[in-house]
Amino acid sequence: IGVQQIDRIVEVVEETLQGNTVRILGQKKSGKTKLGGASLTLPKIRRNPLIEIIAISTGCLNQCTYCKTKFARGNLGSYPPEEIVARAQQAFAEGVKEIWMTSEDTGAWGIDLGLSIPVLLRELVKVIPEDAMLRIGMTNPPYILEHLDVCH
Repeated sequence: IGVQQIDRIVEVVEETLQGNTVRILGQKKSGKTKLGGASLTLPKIRRNPLIEIIAISTGCLNQCTYCKTKFARGNLGSYPPEEIVARAQQAFAEGVKEIWMTSEDTGAWGIDLGLSIPVLLRELVKVIPEDAMLRIGMTNPPYILEHLDVCH
């Protein structure tokens, strides 16, 4: 099972228990556009009930010689902002006080959608309660540096 098919794990386990071999490795696409990974609406069990980790994209835009991310996860596939915001709202409603946004490169989020990370941050800020916070995970300098002027 590939990293983009984690939402099909139950199906894979059931087939395997019946003695069948299952191989699901393709990328999720809509036309020629790569989609994000598993649905953000899947139920979660949090290790810490106060922290929600939200993957905002999968894959990347680079081909760094030291890294296998591109090989394993393919090109950048960003989740739409409305799905990310909805997941954050659901988490806050469940008592979460801290959202961790993560991906292989958070600064590159949205490039494949014609959007940028400041767009997503503006939408998230609208739904963050006063007693909660947002953490932004890993980013590579080339993609985040172009947004510094927007953040001032």
